[in-house]
Amino acid sequence: MNRILRLSPPVLALLLAACNPPAPSGYTRPAPEESASTEYRFPLPEPGERLRFRNLDRTYESQANVFDWLRHAAIITFSQYPEADRLPDNHVMNAEAAAQDFKAAREADFAITWMGHASFLIRAGGQKILTDPVFDHTLGPGTSRLVPVLPDPELIERVDAIVISHADQDHFNQRTLRELAERFPDVRVHVPRATGGLTQRQGFRNVYEHEFYGSITVGDVRITAVPAAHGLRRPPYAPKSMNWAGFMIETPQGRIYFSGDTGMGDIFRQMRAHFGPVDVALMPAGTWAPRDFQKGSHVNPEEAMEIAGILDAGLSIGMHWGTYPLSPEPPTEQKRRFLAAGTEANPNMVMRIGETRVLDGDRRLAAHD
Repeated sequence: MNRILRLSPPVLALLLAACNPPAPSGYTRPAPEESASTEYRFPLPEPGERLRFRNLDRTYESQANVFDWLRHAAIITFSQYPEADRLPDNHVMNAEAAAQDFKAAREADFAITWMGHASFLIRAGGQKILTDPVFDHTLGPGTSRLVPVLPDPELIERVDAIVISHADQDHFNQRTLRELAERFPDVRVHVPRATGGLTQRQGFRNVYEHEFYGSITVGDVRITAVPAAHGLRRPPYAPKSMNWAGFMIETPQGRIYFSGDTGMGDIFRQMRAHFGPVDVALMPAGTWAPRDFQKGSHVNPEEAMEIAGILDAGLSIGMHWGTYPLSPEPPTEQKRRFLAAGTEANPNMVMRIGETRVLDGDRRLAAHD
């Protein structure tokens, strides 16, 4: 026990934060359309004025307590998931081929590149949009990246928007974001409520905090934050003191749903009624075990495809798998179960690390494995 306490101060911060009751927030934030950082400085969560966000509607509420979370953090720290690095064959593209395909798609009307975990570069509506960019080799002790970052992020010549689903370490990586802010200081960054201050701290000038269903439209692209069933733990900030979300990205080429991290809930039928059918859904394929611990915040592959079916997705692409060792199920199983959950009416596919797919205008795109 003493070994854990010495090795991982963030785990101690997690314990202390979880034991402190939340206090009501003392400030309000502007509507998304008014929240550019050039006009407004977002505050960071403070110990004395903490927001405490919650999931909407009926969702599975995890029974995990702070000691369960400490155990989970300790297991990851000590790399005690023996099969977490068992990668499928042909999981990673050749670096030269990844770069070549990426460059060839620069002028594509509609293309998606998977850079690992939940990081995609989407080309649509004449814009380039990054989702949850995390390019760091490590997230902390025991969580070194299993695969390279491909294609090389230096090949990205322009980024118009970044969407960040929440501030967990594997979705909000400060080193990656600071490097992006240096290269693209005027990029629009879309984040859930109460995440603006931490995002501005990375050096971005144009940060937009979204309420659920709050939208920003620039040119032919409309970005809307949508509910997710998850939570947030980022020591030293209090648990759930920053919100979490998915995003709907609407473009002339299609409607793209980026789930972020989510469990099941009633929110997806409401989403379908609000937006209509989705053309491409970026859905989680990993980090679903052990089930009793993860169920409240991470869908398993069958649930991911159930959500895709509710959204009437033309194609679902697996993400959040085969990149970092965050759960006991091996990546080979993550891929197998995700693909097995797809059907002719509800098709899906997985991509290789570094792969770029150019998508045509067909709204019911063919699936590939």
